[in-house]
Amino acid sequence: MKSLSSVGDWFAQLQSRERVIVVAGAAIVVIAAIYMALLPGIEKAAELEQRYQVLQADLQWLEEQGVTVGRLGNRCLGKTLQKGSDADVITLMLRRNQLKLISLAEQTQSTYRVSLESANANRILQLVHQLACQGLNINTLEISPTATTGMSFAATMEVQNVE
Repeated sequence: MKSLSSVGDWFAQLQSRERVIVVAGAAIVVIAAIYMALLPGIEKAAELEQRYQVLQADLQWLEEQGVTVGRLGNRCLGKTLQKGSDADVITLMLRRNQLKLISLAEQTQSTYRVSLESANANRILQLVHQLACQGLNINTLEISPTATTGMSFAATMEVQNVE
Protein backbone atom coordinates (compact mmCIF):
# COMPACT_ATOMS: atom_id res chain seq x y z
CA MET A 1 0.00 0.00 0.00
CA LYS A 2 2.88 2.31 0.81
CA SER A 3 4.43 1.81 -2.63
CA LEU A 4 1.10 2.57 -4.30
CA SER A 5 0.79 5.86 -2.44
CA SER A 6 4.39 6.73 -3.33
CA VAL A 7 3.56 6.10 -7.03
CA GLY A 8 0.51 8.34 -6.62
CA ASP A 9 2.63 11.04 -5.02
CA TRP A 10 5.19 10.79 -7.80
CA PHE A 11 2.45 11.01 -10.46
CA ALA A 12 0.90 14.07 -8.74
CA GLN A 13 4.26 15.86 -8.80
CA LEU A 14 4.52 15.52 -12.59
CA GLN A 15 3.56 18.33 -14.91
CA SER A 16 0.36 17.82 -16.92
CA ARG A 17 2.30 17.22 -20.16
CA GLU A 18 4.38 14.49 -18.41
CA ARG A 19 1.22 12.92 -16.97
CA VAL A 20 -0.29 12.67 -20.45
CA ILE A 21 2.87 10.96 -21.74
CA VAL A 22 2.95 8.51 -18.80
CA VAL A 23 -0.78 7.68 -19.19
CA ALA A 24 -0.39 7.24 -22.96
CA GLY A 25 2.69 5.04 -22.45
CA ALA A 26 0.87 2.92 -19.86
CA ALA A 27 -2.11 2.53 -22.21
CA ILE A 28 0.19 1.45 -25.05
CA VAL A 29 1.90 -1.10 -22.75
CA VAL A 30 -1.48 -2.50 -21.64
CA ILE A 31 -2.75 -2.73 -25.24
CA ALA A 32 0.50 -4.40 -26.36
CA ALA A 33 0.31 -6.90 -23.48
CA ILE A 34 -3.29 -7.81 -24.34
CA TYR A 35 -2.39 -8.15 -28.03
CA MET A 36 0.61 -10.36 -27.25
CA ALA A 37 -1.54 -12.52 -24.97
CA LEU A 38 -4.26 -12.99 -27.61
CA LEU A 39 -2.04 -13.30 -30.70
CA PRO A 40 -1.10 -17.01 -30.31
CA GLY A 41 -4.75 -17.97 -29.85
CA ILE A 42 -5.83 -15.99 -32.91
CA GLU A 43 -3.06 -17.54 -35.04
CA LYS A 44 -3.94 -21.03 -33.82
CA ALA A 45 -7.62 -20.48 -34.58
CA ALA A 46 -6.76 -19.30 -38.12
CA GLU A 47 -4.48 -22.31 -38.63
CA LEU A 48 -7.17 -24.71 -37.39
CA GLU A 49 -9.78 -23.09 -39.63
CA GLN A 50 -7.49 -23.49 -42.63
CA ARG A 51 -6.82 -27.14 -41.75
CA TYR A 52 -10.55 -27.72 -41.29
CA GLN A 53 -11.21 -26.36 -44.79
CA VAL A 54 -8.55 -28.67 -46.28
CA LEU A 55 -9.95 -31.70 -44.45
CA GLN A 56 -13.48 -30.80 -45.55
CA ALA A 57 -12.29 -30.67 -49.17
CA ASP A 58 -10.55 -34.03 -48.75
CA LEU A 59 -13.66 -35.56 -47.21
CA GLN A 60 -15.83 -34.27 -50.05
CA TRP A 61 -13.39 -35.71 -52.61
CA LEU A 62 -13.39 -39.08 -50.83
CA GLU A 63 -17.18 -39.16 -50.80
CA GLU A 64 -17.21 -38.42 -54.53
CA GLN A 65 -14.77 -41.28 -55.12
CA GLY A 66 -16.92 -43.80 -53.25
CA VAL A 67 -18.60 -45.02 -56.42
CA THR A 68 -15.26 -45.53 -58.15
CA VAL A 69 -13.75 -47.36 -55.20
CA GLY A 70 -16.78 -49.63 -54.99
CA ARG A 71 -16.14 -50.77 -58.55
CA LEU A 72 -12.54 -51.60 -57.69
CA GLY A 73 -13.53 -54.24 -55.17
CA ASN A 74 -11.73 -57.53 -54.85
CA ARG A 75 -12.94 -59.91 -57.53
CA CYS A 76 -11.26 -62.87 -55.81
CA LEU A 77 -14.12 -63.44 -53.37
CA GLY A 78 -15.45 -66.95 -53.50
CA LYS A 79 -12.50 -68.38 -55.39
CA THR A 80 -10.86 -71.31 -53.68
CA LEU A 81 -7.14 -71.55 -53.29
CA GLN A 82 -5.52 -74.36 -55.22
CA LYS A 83 -3.73 -77.02 -53.24
CA GLY A 84 -0.15 -77.96 -54.01
CA SER A 85 3.19 -76.25 -54.26
CA ASP A 86 3.55 -72.79 -55.73
CA ALA A 87 5.10 -74.28 -58.87
CA ASP A 88 2.11 -76.63 -59.26
CA VAL A 89 -0.35 -73.76 -58.84
CA ILE A 90 1.53 -71.63 -61.40
CA THR A 91 1.60 -74.51 -63.89
CA LEU A 92 -2.11 -75.21 -63.37
CA MET A 93 -3.02 -71.57 -63.91
CA LEU A 94 -0.93 -71.49 -67.10
CA ARG A 95 -2.72 -74.55 -68.47
CA ARG A 96 -6.17 -73.17 -67.56
CA ASN A 97 -5.40 -70.01 -69.52
CA GLN A 98 -3.99 -72.02 -72.43
CA LEU A 99 -0.58 -70.38 -72.18
CA LYS A 100 2.66 -71.96 -73.36
CA LEU A 101 5.16 -72.37 -70.51
CA ILE A 102 8.70 -71.70 -71.66
CA SER A 103 10.44 -72.01 -68.29
CA LEU A 104 9.66 -72.09 -64.59
CA ALA A 105 12.69 -71.63 -62.35
CA GLU A 106 12.78 -71.27 -58.58
CA GLN A 107 15.06 -68.33 -57.78
CA THR A 108 14.81 -68.35 -54.02
CA GLN A 109 12.52 -70.08 -51.58
CA SER A 110 8.94 -69.20 -52.67
CA THR A 111 10.12 -66.94 -55.55
CA TYR A 112 9.83 -68.18 -59.13
CA ARG A 113 10.82 -66.77 -62.52
CA VAL A 114 8.23 -67.71 -65.14
CA SER A 115 8.61 -67.31 -68.91
CA LEU A 116 5.61 -67.94 -71.14
CA GLU A 117 4.07 -67.24 -74.54
CA SER A 118 0.54 -66.52 -75.67
CA ALA A 119 -1.23 -65.42 -78.81
CA ASN A 120 -3.34 -63.06 -76.68
CA ALA A 121 -1.87 -60.53 -74.22
CA ASN A 122 -5.19 -60.37 -72.36
CA ARG A 123 -4.78 -64.01 -71.34
CA ILE A 124 -1.46 -63.07 -69.72
CA LEU A 125 -3.20 -60.34 -67.76
CA GLN A 126 -5.94 -62.79 -66.72
CA LEU A 127 -3.19 -65.10 -65.48
CA VAL A 128 -1.71 -62.28 -63.39
CA HIS A 129 -5.11 -61.67 -61.79
CA GLN A 130 -5.65 -65.38 -61.10
CA LEU A 131 -2.19 -65.75 -59.57
CA ALA A 132 -2.91 -62.79 -57.30
CA CYS A 133 -6.16 -64.47 -56.22
CA GLN A 134 -4.11 -67.54 -55.30
CA GLY A 135 -2.00 -65.51 -52.84
CA LEU A 136 0.94 -65.03 -55.19
CA ASN A 137 2.53 -61.62 -55.67
CA ILE A 138 3.80 -60.54 -59.09
CA ASN A 139 7.05 -58.67 -58.36
CA THR A 140 7.94 -57.97 -62.00
CA LEU A 141 6.09 -58.43 -65.27
CA GLU A 142 7.42 -57.84 -68.77
CA ILE A 143 5.19 -58.43 -71.80
CA SER A 144 6.51 -57.93 -75.32
CA PRO A 145 5.67 -59.10 -78.83
CA THR A 146 7.74 -62.05 -79.96
CA ALA A 147 10.50 -61.22 -82.38
CA THR A 148 9.74 -64.02 -84.83
CA THR A 149 6.14 -63.37 -85.84
CA GLY A 150 5.02 -60.34 -83.89
CA MET A 151 1.59 -62.02 -83.65
CA SER A 152 2.16 -63.56 -80.24
CA PHE A 153 3.44 -62.25 -76.94
CA ALA A 154 6.21 -63.36 -74.63
CA ALA A 155 6.02 -62.62 -70.93
CA THR A 156 8.49 -62.96 -68.12
CA MET A 157 7.40 -62.50 -64.53
CA GLU A 158 8.73 -62.98 -61.05
CA VAL A 159 6.15 -64.60 -58.78
CA GLN A 160 6.44 -64.79 -55.01
CA ASN A 161 4.25 -66.40 -52.39
CA VAL A 162 3.12 -63.68 -49.97
CA GLU A 163 1.97 -66.01 -47.19
